[in-house]
Amino acid sequence: MKEFKLLRGRAILVEIPQKKESGIKLSEKDEEHIMAEAMKLWNKLTVYAVGDKVEDVKAGDQVYIRTSALNLEVVERIDVGGSVKFVLNEGDVVIVW
Repeated sequence: MKEFKLLRGRAILVEIPQKKESGIKLSEKDEEHIMAEAMKLWNKLTVYAVGDKVEDVKAGDQVYIRTSALNLEVVERIDVGGSVKFVLNEGDVVIVW
C-alpha cells in the first residue's frame, strides 16, 4: 500500500538501491561521493509509483534512467514510508524492461 493518495503529472518515484551498511562512520560529503560513484553502476532501477499522466511506465517496472537525471546535486528526494525515493520525470526514462 502506498503512503500517499496520488502522484500527479508525469512524475515517477524510483526506488534507490540499498547500500550495504558499514561500521565506519563517514562524513556527509564522503557519503555523497560514494553514492555518486555507486550510481554509475545503476542500470536497472525499480519504479515505485507513477503519476496519473504517465503512459509507458508502471509501478514495478525496471528502468534505465539518464545519468544526468540522477545528479545528486539536483535530483529530488522524498521519504516515503521510511525509505527515500527519487522523484524523476517520465522523460528521464530511457529503457523499460
